Parts: sequence; structure tokens; C-alpha cells
Amino acid sequence: MEGTETRQQQPPTPGVSLSPPVAPEGYTFTTIPPSSLPTANEHEDEHKEYQSTGRAGLDTKPRLIFMTGLGSFWGFCMGSFLGGRQSGLQYLAENAHRLPTTVQGWYFYHKTKNYRVMLGGIRRGMQYAGRTGGLCLLYGTIEAGYDRIRGEADILNSLSAGVTTGLLFSAMTKLTRGSVRSSVMFGTVFGFAAGGLSDLHQTIAGHPPHTFAKLPRVSMANENRSFFPPSF
Repeated sequence: MEGTETRQQQPPTPGVSLSPPVAPEGYTFTTIPPSSLPTANEHEDEHKEYQSTGRAGLDTKPRLIFMTGLGSFWGFCMGSFLGGRQSGLQYLAENAHRLPTTVQGWYFYHKTKNYRVMLGGIRRGMQYAGRTGGLCLLYGTIEAGYDRIRGEADILNSLSAGVTTGLLFSAMTKLTRGSVRSSVMFGTVFGFAAGGLSDLHQTIAGHPPHTFAKLPRVSMANENRSFFPPSF
């Protein structure tokens, strides 16, 4: 086009050395990479640290406190329901032969019954809260110990902790052989559920356990394969 000048870069003349680039003020050129870049070993150490203390995104101590509190709350709710219902039925049985005959008598009858129900529920709830909270604390401690020994937090440690907790609970309470089987089965199911959720959380967060990382990955090329027979 007219009025425009096109400049074409000429190739360098043979035998003429080019001057090295000049760094801006305050900057220097170097062939040594910066030492602040993370290395592969640092990535592995970070992954191991996350694996050992990364269950549910919590460290060991906060996780134990959370598990114990949640187990105690669940036990208190269950114990309060069972204790209140039993106290109410017991009160009805104790006073079945002396029912009130006046309106005021019925008022105090139901009022006393409500007090008995609340008191029985609180007592039974406190008992169940201590038991379930202690079991959750025992399970969490054993699981954290397995995580520290193996250096990895995965579902295998959760299953082992569940089985160990069931066996210890059966030994402390001197259960029968059938009850021991049920206790171990419950611990296994609980450990499988807790470990599975923990591994799922780690996988979604981008830190899958080595147990899942070593599994062979299925190729996605088969998704586009046609199911119709070839045409002749």
C-alpha cells in the first residue's frame, strides 16, 4: 500500500558476531535455575504430609476432637430417646393402680411423668454419650496410629482400625461369641464407610491415596467405539 514502509529483517552477515542481550536495570541473566522452585522430592514430601494428616482436611488432634464430639452427641440423642421411653413406660406401670380422679390430679400426674421422662432420658443419654464418644476416640486414635506407621491415610488403615476397635470393645465388655462377630462386623462396616469417604475427599481435593494411584487406569478410547456391526 502507498504511504507505508515495509521493513524486512536482513539475515545476519556471516563472520559478524552478535552482541549479547542487555538485561534491564536491576536484572541479571544467569544459567542457574532459581532454587525456590519445588523439586520432585518436595512434592512427594508434601503429598506424604497431606496423606498422613489430611483426613477430612483436618489434622490428627482436631479430627479426634471432632469425632469424639460427634460420637458423644449421637450417643446422647440415642440414649435420651431410649431412656425417656423406658422411664415413661415404667411410670405408667407403677401408677396403673392409682390413677387420679380429679383434674388437678391428672395435671400433676402428667407433669410428674414428664419430669421422670426427662430425667431418665438425660441419665441414659449421658451413659450412651460416654460409651459412643469413647469408642469414637479409640477408633480415631488407632486409625491415626496406623496412618503414622504406614505414612499414608487410606481405607486400609480405616478397616484395620474398625476391626481392632471391635475386638477391643468385645474384650473389654466380655461379649459372647455371637456378639463378638457382630461387633467386629459393625467395626468393619464403619471403617469401610469412614475410609471410603476420606479417600473420596482426598481424590476430589487432588491428592488421591497411593492405593488408588497404583490402580491401572482405564483407557477412554473405548468410549467412542461403535456398537453397530460394520457395513459391507
